[in-house]
Amino acid sequence: MKNTRETTPTNTQPEIRLITLSTCYFCSLLKKRLDEKGFMYTCTDIDLLPDEERRNRMEEIRKFNPEETFPIVIIGNKAIVGFQEERIKKELGLL
Repeated sequence: MKNTRETTPTNTQPEIRLITLSTCYFCSLLKKRLDEKGFMYTCTDIDLLPDEERRNRMEEIRKFNPEETFPIVIIGNKAIVGFQEERIKKELGLL
């Protein structure tokens, strides 16, 4: 079963995609902060994907994140690896 939260971005915000782990504290904190600010995003908890799909996704992730750390935040065409709150806020225009 694929655990994905999908919402539609508004015209006033960039597209936001999250790749997270369901058990990760910082992943949960990131989702909470985005929800509190009213941002729309698509989120995939990679650890809840079926085995083959998870392996395929991890191969893709390793190309730009060899350490396999989470969360991965993709805002527009920029990827931010890890919970870098100030950088995420800057990309979202909150600073």
